[in-house]
Amino acid sequence: MISAITAGDAASAKETLPAPAWTPLDFATFSQELGATWIPVPNGDSGAPRQGWLNTADGFFTREAHVAYSYTDAGPGDDAEAALVRFNYPLTRRLWAGVEVPFYQRARVGSYIGDIRLNTLVMLAETRNVSINAGVGWRIPTGDTRLGGDEFTAQPQINLWTDVGRGFSIRGRLGYEFGSRAVPDAFVLNATIGQTVTPHAKAPFGDLTWYVAGNYREATTGLGNSFVSITPGLRTHVGGNLFLLAGVEFPVTDTRQSFSQRYIVQLVQGF
Repeated sequence: MISAITAGDAASAKETLPAPAWTPLDFATFSQELGATWIPVPNGDSGAPRQGWLNTADGFFTREAHVAYSYTDAGPGDDAEAALVRFNYPLTRRLWAGVEVPFYQRARVGSYIGDIRLNTLVMLAETRNVSINAGVGWRIPTGDTRLGGDEFTAQPQINLWTDVGRGFSIRGRLGYEFGSRAVPDAFVLNATIGQTVTPHAKAPFGDLTWYVAGNYREATTGLGNSFVSITPGLRTHVGGNLFLLAGVEFPVTDTRQSFSQRYIVQLVQGF
């Protein structure tokens, strides 16, 4: 009887053990955390949270599910719309994977599924105020050629996030995309700044954040054109770790070769 009670007490104690505390990651201890369970990272010293924004890169890991919709005003061309789901999951403290499925794309030629994208990342180093990861983004040819799909590409990349004070954070990506028959190889650059101005608990305006994302793509092979765009956007916590994001992407380069503007809305559920 004594041993049975002791075993029960031990099981109960095991169930109520607190989650392990977050600790910084550096290059020297990489192998030790390769299989360690992911631990959410606290906000930066000034309160900047590690949260995804539209049209930008994440130097950190997230555990989230997304649903997004976009409408593209093509100006003199054919307008288009698209919807996708995305699932991001940290496998360990050092390894992460995200999959994006554009289940609906519509233009004048019809509606089809798009190319699925898979992102695989390794966390190189992380402190409370800085995260740096690297990996490869894969485009899998599941879409239709009539909407620019059915292409395989691979994009090695390095991503950065940093809290710079007063709720501001800066993030970005440096990458190179290896294209295929209809997608030229390209140099890819992203730089984004934003500020979180309310606490997380102030739902439906918790973690209220404004940001401006800049993207640059320069083709290095084939007949591709330079592309630069700016995306101002907002993110807010509406409650229960559900977030609403909205933004508008404006090309800076010749819109006759791209589009006039793209409207984006996204729901994010953290877990």
